[in-house]
Order: sequence, then C-alpha cells, then structure tokens
Amino acid sequence: MRRFWAALLLLVLVLIAGCLSGVPAVRRTEKPSYFSNLIYQGAVEKYRRIVEEKFKARDRSYILSLLSYGICLYYDLNLNEARRAFFAAYKVDAGERPEAAKIYDWLVVDSRTVYKLRKRERELVHFYLGLCYLMQDNPDEALVEFKKLRQFDQDASQLPIVNFYLGLIYEKLGKFDDALIEYRALAALADSNSEIAALARKLIKEVEARAVGNDSSGIELIVQVEHQSVNAIGQTRVVLDSGATVAVLPAVMDSFPVRLSSAEAIRKTSQEAGAAAARFLLRVLGGLLLDKAVPGKGKELADDIADITLGKEEENRDQRAWAYAPLNFSFTRLQLPAGVSRVRLIFYNRAGELTGYCDYPLTGEKPRAGYCGPHQRGFSTFIITAGLAEEFYGY
Repeated sequence: MRRFWAALLLLVLVLIAGCLSGVPAVRRTEKPSYFSNLIYQGAVEKYRRIVEEKFKARDRSYILSLLSYGICLYYDLNLNEARRAFFAAYKVDAGERPEAAKIYDWLVVDSRTVYKLRKRERELVHFYLGLCYLMQDNPDEALVEFKKLRQFDQDASQLPIVNFYLGLIYEKLGKFDDALIEYRALAALADSNSEIAALARKLIKEVEARAVGNDSSGIELIVQVEHQSVNAIGQTRVVLDSGATVAVLPAVMDSFPVRLSSAEAIRKTSQEAGAAAARFLLRVLGGLLLDKAVPGKGKELADDIADITLGKEEENRDQRAWAYAPLNFSFTRLQLPAGVSRVRLIFYNRAGELTGYCDYPLTGEKPRAGYCGPHQRGFSTFIITAGLAEEFYGY
C-alpha cells in the first residue's frame, strides 16, 4: 500500500513539473530611466475626489485640497476650472460663503476648525489666478490679481517672477513706463551675471525700443518650470522640432516658500507637546472627579471638557504643507522663429542626468500652452507651465 501511494505521489510530481516547464518565465520589465510625458489627469481626478470627501467630512484642511486641485487643473490647462478652485479657496479663507446655503455653515472661519492660509499661500492663490487670466488672453483681469498679490505683502515686489509677469501685463496694456519700472526692479533683484539680470536687460531694451516707435511683431514663448520636489530640481532645455536648443533654464530662479521654517516647526512642536500634556491632565483629573459626581460618565464628560477647552485633537493637527506648492520656479521669455508649432522641454536633475522630456504643441486641436494676443504689444505670447513631481511622470 505504501508503494502505491509513493508511486502515485511521484506521478503527480512529474505531472506538475511537466506543466510548469511549459509555462514561460515571466520577465520583470524595468521602468524606463526617464519619462516621456507629463500627465496631470490622474492627479486632477484624485484631488477632485479628495475635495468632495473633505467637504463632506468637514475636514479642516479642505481649503488646502482646493489649492492642490486648482494647481493640478492649471497644469492640465483646464483654466476655467482652475480659476473656480482658486477662487473658492480665496473665498473660504476670507470667510465668505453663500449666506443662504446652510451646508456651508461649518466653513465660517474658526482657528480651531478651518485652516487659514498663510501669507505666501494667499499670494500663490492670486498668482495662479492672474496666470489663468493671462493665459486666457485677459491681461486686465490678470493685472487685478497681481495687484492683489502685492497688497497682501509689499515684499512680493522682491519676488522676480512677479516683476517678470507684471512687466509683460503692462506691455500688453500699453503701459510701457510701468513695464520699465517692473523690468528695472527685476534687474535690481539679481546679480549682474545671472540669467535673471540678462533677461531683464533684454526686456528693458525691447520696451525702450517700442517706446520710441521701433515696432516689431511676431511670436514669443514664456516657459515656466515649477519644481515640486528636491529630486525634480535641475536645468531645463527648450528645444525646437529642428533639434535646435533655444534656451536653457537654470535649476532655480525664484520661490514662494510656504512650508514651515525651522523656527516655526520647533515652536509648533513645543505648542503641541504642551497642549498634549494639558489635555492629559484635564482628562485624568477631570475623569476622577466627575466620575464621583456622575458614575460611569466621568471620562466622557472629561473628554468633552478637554475638547471645549483645547479644541478637538483632530482639529488641532496642523497640516500647513500645501502638497503642490512649488519649491521654486525657473522661467524665461524668448522669441520664436516663424512657423514653430511645437517645442520640447527636456529636464535634468542637479547632477545633469536626464530626468525626462515632454512635448508641447502650441496650436492645433490639443494645445498645451496658454495664449495671450498682442493687444498693445506687437507679439503674440504662448505660455507653457510644467509642474514637475514624480506622480506626473508618464513612462
């Protein structure tokens, strides 16, 4: 009998081995070493869901999800929806809501329930609103948003990218003296040998020529690269279909720092530790005392008192880092040869290694650039913004 079972087992093993030998080995496919497209639709859908979920849950960081949703829409060139998202965040931060809509009652701003934007975050809201208008051929509304940005903080005039765009907007509106003020301020902010200074001198020369009647026309391109992570920081080459490189953007030119500084992080940690200790004492002592007065309910009542006194723990968790607030910007403005309908941006890391590339049609059925017409200036302007983060990379 034992021999029978041994023979049967051997037969089964032989059959299994035969089946396995017929199955081809599955080879592991390695991810390419660089990306060949920047894809934002997945992030747009993710943050659309998050916005809805956080609103339903009355999550105090709802406003930050609006900002992330807005910037993903902006990168995806869905500019109307991007403006709606940024405008909604602006209204929530300002404490404004439809008075008749009771579902918005929880958004009445309270430091313990609804997150308040920091100064730089407010500036970024108006910055992106202004860019949306500019890329939709509306320099008048773009100017309104950039002026609001400066009203929030006079130091905003120390941000080169703000001077850069305000100068362009003033040119479009025929306000050449104001444009010169912005470009001269741009030059003053930078070292004389820097890319910003060279760009500012070029722009000043063009505006001065325009002011004395030396008119010119054509097509120009603005490229703005936003690095969302340290790994994404590096140079960017702007290349035409012919293979000619027409510009090289440096790794860093300007930034809107919105994350916690080291001093703020230390202070926040100390505050949280103190609040945790106070909450613990209130709950323990309150529970002991109240349980004598109301048997079986002391702990629950003590928790309620701690929440009323210090705010609920989940509401006090500070989530100040806006997920997609750029670490820094690189930007340039250049004239394009006639007939150019597409450019390629090639991205590198700090070590000079290729990170990836993305093609940008300027015209056609699916352009990947915003557009602002000549208005009072001779040049039509295409505007490309590339947001770099690992989750956007398409392989």
